[in-house]
Amino acid sequence: IQEYATSVTFAPKLEDGLYLAGAGVRKKSIVKVYAVAMYSSPLVLQALSKESTSVMRNAARSFSPASPSTTFVLEMTYSAGAEKIAGAIAESIKPRYNGSPSDINELEALIVKGVNMKGGQASKGTIFRFDCSQEGVRVSVDGSDQGMAAFGGMGGAFVDVFLDDNAVSPSLIDSCVQTWSKVSLQ
Repeated sequence: IQEYATSVTFAPKLEDGLYLAGAGVRKKSIVKVYAVAMYSSPLVLQALSKESTSVMRNAARSFSPASPSTTFVLEMTYSAGAEKIAGAIAESIKPRYNGSPSDINELEALIVKGVNMKGGQASKGTIFRFDCSQEGVRVSVDGSDQGMAAFGGMGGAFVDVFLDDNAVSPSLIDSCVQTWSKVSLQ
């Protein structure tokens, strides 16, 4: 799937067996900051075929044995410093996460560490990967694993950043529903 507003193309499947559910863009005022793709298990894709965003959100954050993770891949389309992009992601999680604020600081530190390894700038083309699970959120930057913010509830909060009623990329939700509501999955 190619994200329409940024022309960023995402692979149909990740190496760990998750499938591309949809793609969207994160905008701040008129700036397209990054393209985002959601990857999920066939179980979540079945929920998408029901054309219900709440069913999709619940399936993506259930982290059941049949669907243990949901992954978000972000490709920067605008340059931002390590603290700026990490801070923006952390700010999006804060109202959705019930745990300690220091847990979010740990996630933020993993993002900063990864961006600093490449010179401190998340330049156009930088790829972030966030593997969300019951255990927390694993962070990688340009394919380099930065570690996991291992806190229960954080994976679900990260999913909510992109799938709840105040999602940061409404175009991602639209893409997921439009793509999969047309598909009859066996």
